[in-house]
Amino acid sequence: MCANLLYSVDADRDGPGRRSLALRCTTGELVRIRPGVYLDGQSWAGLSPWERERLRLAAAVQSGRTRRVLIQQSAAVIWGIPTIGTPLEVMLLALPPVNGHRRGDLRWARRRLLEPLTTVDGLPVTSKAQTVLDMAAYLPFEQAVPAMDHVIRPDRRRGLQALEKDALRQLAQGLPTQAKRVRAMRVITFADERSESPGESYSRAVIHRNGFPAPELQQSFHSPGGRLLGRTDFFWKQQELVGEFDGAVKYGKTQTDGGTQPEHALLQEKRREDAIRATGVGFLRWSWSEVFKPAGAPDGLVQALLRAGLPQLRPRA
Repeated sequence: MCANLLYSVDADRDGPGRRSLALRCTTGELVRIRPGVYLDGQSWAGLSPWERERLRLAAAVQSGRTRRVLIQQSAAVIWGIPTIGTPLEVMLLALPPVNGHRRGDLRWARRRLLEPLTTVDGLPVTSKAQTVLDMAAYLPFEQAVPAMDHVIRPDRRRGLQALEKDALRQLAQGLPTQAKRVRAMRVITFADERSESPGESYSRAVIHRNGFPAPELQQSFHSPGGRLLGRTDFFWKQQELVGEFDGAVKYGKTQTDGGTQPEHALLQEKRREDAIRATGVGFLRWSWSEVFKPAGAPDGLVQALLRAGLPQLRPRA
């Protein structure tokens, strides 16, 4: 973490005092990252939401008087593992003899260490495998699946190898209770490296938990002449139904990524969808808004799947 953070304790000791930092926040010159920690406003404006969260966690670790170790969702952010939902707490390891407790947005929790602690970008964290196993053991199924899907694929951006399912299963035997071992095993077994985004992974978990048949992932469609028309996130062959998460995800980069214009990408996506529809399949799209809705919500994913003709084979798990 290379951001030039400013701390109120330093301002009291070496500078004009913390009141001056607060005044600079009112003008937008500074942004308060967390209590007592600030960053200049221009630097903050240039950060993505993911980078801002990493910086918030770094500030929480570095402003502690004693060693702080990030765990679970907080460690996942530092590892580059997807997390679902708005992070409200900084998750920290409660080191003996301290038990779990909270202070402000900080939460210390006891965890049995399955592997030695490590550091990423200078921040102490649980190992990559422990991080996802703790998420599988302590979080709802839908939130744990995207993380597990991610780690069983190679992380080429960070140069990290995929974690093997057998190794994860063996490590999960060290979780503290049978219930947590069962929860973790369920997530490991369900995980699929073919899911290409957190939204696809979360959707697949919702589909499974609500008793729908398992879809084929990354199904390829071809023209009568054999030309590849595209791949789809989900396909139910028996119902001849295609499911897609969140719009033009199968096409390249947006303008902000230095790639194609968003309008061009949307046009490509529409042509791809029209070509796949022409093969005789139904097509259903959804976004985060639909997937987060309760099962009974008329505008949610579950009801949309039922209207599209997908059967519920069993009640919600």
